[in-house]
Amino acid sequence: MMDLLLPPKQRVLSFLDSQRPQPAREARVMIFRGDKMPPVVEEYRVGPLSNPTYANLINGTQRRNPVSFSLRPLANVEFGAIIHHLLPVVDQKVGHILLESYGGKFWDCDANCLNFYPAPVGTELIRTMTRKVWFMANYHVEYYTLHTLDFGFLMNLEGSDPTQWSVEQVWYSGTMYSSLDDLADKYANDPTTNKTRVEYPRDSPDLTSTQRLRGIPKPDPPQRPPLQMEPDGKRYIIHHRHVRYLHWDFDIRLSAFTGPQVYNVRFQGDRIAYELGVSEIAVFYAGYNPMQRLTNFVDSGALIGTHSKSLIPGVDCPEGATFLNVSFFGEGMEVPTTLERAQCVFEQDTGVPLRRHLSYARSEGAFYGGMSDSVLVVRSILTIVNYDYIVDFVFHQSGAIECRAISTGYIMSSFYNADEAPYGFRLNAEIVANIHHHMFHFKADLDIGGTSNRYETLDISEEEVQLRQVPTTKYKQIKFQRHLYNTENEAVYKYNFDAPMYHIVHNEDKKTKHGVPRAFRLHMAGVSKQLLTLGENNEKSIPWARQQLAVTVQKDDELVSSSPFAMFDSYNPVTDFSNFISDESIVDKDLVLWVTLGTHHIPHTEDIPVTPTVGGHLSFFLLPYNYFPECPSVSSRDNLRVEYATPNTPADGLKVDRNGNKVNQVCGAVTLEQLVQKEPDHFLQTHEEFNLL
Repeated sequence: MMDLLLPPKQRVLSFLDSQRPQPAREARVMIFRGDKMPPVVEEYRVGPLSNPTYANLINGTQRRNPVSFSLRPLANVEFGAIIHHLLPVVDQKVGHILLESYGGKFWDCDANCLNFYPAPVGTELIRTMTRKVWFMANYHVEYYTLHTLDFGFLMNLEGSDPTQWSVEQVWYSGTMYSSLDDLADKYANDPTTNKTRVEYPRDSPDLTSTQRLRGIPKPDPPQRPPLQMEPDGKRYIIHHRHVRYLHWDFDIRLSAFTGPQVYNVRFQGDRIAYELGVSEIAVFYAGYNPMQRLTNFVDSGALIGTHSKSLIPGVDCPEGATFLNVSFFGEGMEVPTTLERAQCVFEQDTGVPLRRHLSYARSEGAFYGGMSDSVLVVRSILTIVNYDYIVDFVFHQSGAIECRAISTGYIMSSFYNADEAPYGFRLNAEIVANIHHHMFHFKADLDIGGTSNRYETLDISEEEVQLRQVPTTKYKQIKFQRHLYNTENEAVYKYNFDAPMYHIVHNEDKKTKHGVPRAFRLHMAGVSKQLLTLGENNEKSIPWARQQLAVTVQKDDELVSSSPFAMFDSYNPVTDFSNFISDESIVDKDLVLWVTLGTHHIPHTEDIPVTPTVGGHLSFFLLPYNYFPECPSVSSRDNLRVEYATPNTPADGLKVDRNGNKVNQVCGAVTLEQLVQKEPDHFLQTHEEFNLL
């Protein structure tokens, strides 16, 4: 796979801010060198683009290169070798068992084919750099992860010669067998052998795993859902991949390895963030059977960015959204492949006021001021096999940014067995849906007032004070205290409900006229705790999930917190995020915030056929905090005001001020102007005797 290799940050800033020469564009190229002895994976720096003259191995302190061939991500060539070299062996030895038990098999199966799903075995679990993968059998119907069977096999895929690969263990009907031959022998000759009989499911609208309409359709007769429109045209401009929206401007990108990112994020000309983006996605399962027990996915190994494509207007994004294509170059391609509608950009009204206040009574001023929260959304939807992850960057007119991840898609299941009870509920006669933990890691390289920043918390605590009215009585109240963090080790944050705090980043030399730091606040709204023991088993492949926040000094060789090898490399991680954190000072430095979001998911019947997004929003916000003298949204024409038509003469009625905007007329609806003319006292007090409690 090829991807953009980012230039050193200081060279980019010199180009953007000081008119210095533009850094050379370079590519990051990963190659599986199966031709070498021993085979390895190599990553190269290739440039300058688009007419390269050099290709050098990438060297860095946080990531070794080359990497053992055993740790390479699963890829199409390997799957092809498995299908053509090993699946025929499976069918040859136990195909008759598969037909009797499940009504299908893997090879020469016509309409009754079985599918398989890989579960890589982390090298820490076997304490050796050997490539092993469990493959779980499923029915090849819509959708196969809800039709898991109690059959799987452990393959040893060591080396680059598929003729040397082998099946090491087999799981069938709740029992482990040492080989395919062992299963075949016991199935034929041991009367105590557990046997399964399941009928091959047939595709129909009533198959619960499909998303076809069934039940009692509503509404009846059909009525279309609400639509949104842009009555005066789009209020944003996209040139190439640079976006301008009101006071915002930034660049957007979709990395093949890590997914969606935005760069050089500015508001009113000030850079707020140099980089915001996904660094890694992981989901760790649990279960009784050996396949589900070892299903620990770290998704950069699946090339996260390449899985955002084919966004559907009217569902995935509004029909009026701007859809962007993305080109990638990977294995099996002679020329780059363009993914149509890989990202979308759109403005929407969130349906919640950004701010509002009604001062109804004449004695309180008699006015209304409010503003809709219209935002710009940059969206990618990453369909990584069964799960779909909606990743949004949301830009508000208040100067706030929201980074959001939402899960939907199909759950993973196990064949029903009473021993699976601690790990999931039985959802139908044949499957259990296993508990799992979704984790998302984001990188936020902030430049608040420049690249010299501090990280502080405002620690909220209780204090006891004297009640002034009764000097002998003590009174409890809360206060806050500023806490400056000096080193990366000190700035590792694990959420504690008993110690509430604000997280702020600021430049000590940039303050308000009152001496208050002009800061941005990090607000996390989707934290979860990783419960696995630190440093044991596959936990070593996701050290970034040990805390909800880490603050480090920006380094060019700490581009991402993980690597595409993390699915296998738990024995000796290629990238170990814990090494990013040291006793290095973080005071007045170029700081990066690494934010972990997550949720534990215990599936239930309402997750069939597909998990709904409701309640699954995980996000963090970057909120201006004393950065502006007032909320910058006061300059937006979206502000709306209702006041007396004639000051001090309420009986003259009311007027509506839309700050130059036309009336946003909805078909068949009465306008606000008509309402305030007809019933002014329903909005503000225009007659003394009319008083609303």
